[in-house]
Amino acid sequence: MPSLTTRRPRAGTTLPRLIGVLVVLAALLAAPLPARAAEPPAPLVVVGFSGVRWSDVSAEATPALASMSEGAIGTVAVRSVFTAACPADGWLGLSAGRRATAFDGTSAEHAAAACEPVADPVARGTTTVQPDFAEYRRIAEGDTFSAEPGTLGQALADAGTPTLAVGPGAGIALAGTDGTVPRHVGDADTPAAVGGHVQDALESGTRVVVVDAGVVRDPEDLPADETAPASSRAEQVAAVDEVVAAVQRAVAASTGADATTLLAVSLADAGRTAHLQFGAATGPQPGAGDYDGLLGSRSTRQTAIVQTTDLTPTVLALALGSDHGTPGLVGAPVTSTDAGTPAGDREEKVRDLDAAAQAVQPLVGPFFTVWGASQIVLYGVATLALRRAWGGHRGRRRVLAWLRALTVVFGAVCASTFLANTIPWWRHGDSTGSHLLAVTGAVALYVAIITALALLGPWRRAALGPLGFVGFVTAAVLAVDCATGSRLITSSLNGLQPVVAGRFYGLGNQQFALFATGSLLFTIAVADRLVRSGRRRAAVATVAGLGLVATYVDGVLGSDFGGPPAILPAFGFLTLVVAGVRITWRRVVVILGATVLVLAAISVADWLRPVDDQTHLGRFVQTLVDGGAWQVVERKAAQNLRILYGNWLLSLVLALAAVFIAFVLVRRKVLGVSVLRRAYERHPVLKPGLACLLVLLGIGFAVNDSGAAVPAVGAMLAVPLITACCTRVLDEDLPDAEGEPARA
Repeated sequence: MPSLTTRRPRAGTTLPRLIGVLVVLAALLAAPLPARAAEPPAPLVVVGFSGVRWSDVSAEATPALASMSEGAIGTVAVRSVFTAACPADGWLGLSAGRRATAFDGTSAEHAAAACEPVADPVARGTTTVQPDFAEYRRIAEGDTFSAEPGTLGQALADAGTPTLAVGPGAGIALAGTDGTVPRHVGDADTPAAVGGHVQDALESGTRVVVVDAGVVRDPEDLPADETAPASSRAEQVAAVDEVVAAVQRAVAASTGADATTLLAVSLADAGRTAHLQFGAATGPQPGAGDYDGLLGSRSTRQTAIVQTTDLTPTVLALALGSDHGTPGLVGAPVTSTDAGTPAGDREEKVRDLDAAAQAVQPLVGPFFTVWGASQIVLYGVATLALRRAWGGHRGRRRVLAWLRALTVVFGAVCASTFLANTIPWWRHGDSTGSHLLAVTGAVALYVAIITALALLGPWRRAALGPLGFVGFVTAAVLAVDCATGSRLITSSLNGLQPVVAGRFYGLGNQQFALFATGSLLFTIAVADRLVRSGRRRAAVATVAGLGLVATYVDGVLGSDFGGPPAILPAFGFLTLVVAGVRITWRRVVVILGATVLVLAAISVADWLRPVDDQTHLGRFVQTLVDGGAWQVVERKAAQNLRILYGNWLLSLVLALAAVFIAFVLVRRKVLGVSVLRRAYERHPVLKPGLACLLVLLGIGFAVNDSGAAVPAVGAMLAVPLITACCTRVLDEDLPDAEGEPARA
């Protein structure tokens, strides 16, 4: 019978063998792979200009720009430090890969100041320098965007990449950090001369050519201090088109259109009004394949929208390879999607994007003014209606029914502002008045639908029914939109504005406030029903589960850094209360600590992904690594103060809403009736839920840039729905025809 024991090798022979195996493996792993001839990157030509939009382009008037539809087309968000970007700002954005400006002053001063022309590089000894570059860098050091003009040119120079700058703006783009321009020509006064320089450069082996094709300024939209140009807008655009045509001919004659990447982009606005600008590309794109379809980037995650700051990593990816290792860039390489889409459909898409952005811009301010003022009126009407009993029990019931419907209407407005974008209302008319009527009709349609479902659905008899339903609809609309590309949020009354270029996808501050508030209100309604039916464990699991879902949607799908620090504590405290656990300081510290750890884990995990796949969370970690944390904090604080001091109506709504909610929690008889006491007694989750709402909005205010909007917008959803709950509680206690309480 064979033995089951094995012979144990001696330690003296095992260790040398193990070391030998590890040495062999290490040698194999360290051995270089067979060298493979690396193909040189395709030559790159960037033609930059300013003030050209897709609405300016046609086959008859601008044939060269129109022909760029043979590749990939899109719009460019050129927002710089100020609302409208001047030509120098656009070129500096390309140079730095971040927002930068040539203007040293305030926003108010910039709005009236003329855009200064860009100076041509000048010869100083044996070198050529951009004469204003030291001033540009000084201005950048005083801003909070961590811009470093010269980043692009320095990276190309350090890599030994031959470059050529044609025109003044190109000198800014390709200047190194010391302002030196490696190679520049400034005598290209005609399109033919520009084309000649481009062709000579490409034939001599130059890898990156940047051309300044000119400036378009709108005579009807200029700052007060700027003199109108002698040429009309159409004539200026035609002049740009002639330069683009000359460059196209030069590319075709030298390397061939298929072998050279050509980017044609408008880098700045034509006047005071910000627009989405022209963008197009042909030839090889970063990664593989050629540009075809619609432009896009990981920084915007929007089809046919890219940023000026995306152009810097695009140039470096095309010239040096995707792993160029240049730090400090906030954009992502411009690529293309939707290949094979007919040119007509793509041109309609890009024109539609700017049309929607322009149509909604003048309506946002009036919308918030009317919405905020009407909220103040609603608070007063609600206080009177809840305190007074007009017309006996029958009249009282009628007043409460109308008030309940009115408050639900106010609550339904929030989700309806996003759903309205399912209807292309911006295509109806070409004036602000016609756009106002169109968007009002679209919003009113969805308000009517949501209100009808809230008041007629099976949850209508429950006091927290409409509150939970409208909260669910608001949160669900935003969650689904985040998961499907942020199409409804973009260019909506309550959403993200592409021309502002602050955020293009996910949840901004206003959307976070509505999503988180809606999620919490829905959770309160569901948990309260479970608790009252004796299913406390199910209620605890529901609150915890919905809190995790809300955190995932906001932090991951919504790419929101400032949302989870508010959502997790609010839902965490509510979970403890529903479970019957007393809130102590130790437990508060534990929950806040767990919140920080979860947020840190999510952010670091996002940071560890490839750069092109990172969201705002990962990029914030990189900002910390780069030492830019203080600038982020400074910018957030400045934006909050600017909002509070600059918008008196928002500040008033914020103050009144805070007072209203605080009195709801602390002074239950402030309305002159015991309705809140009854509501708390019948709905045990309501009071702690509202306390958690204050936690949610308070932390959201503290940790977000422009955070002052968070409690104000959240209250605009919550306060009307809380009032609707109060009306139902009062209605339940009114006697019916037989003199008995309706809820009996």
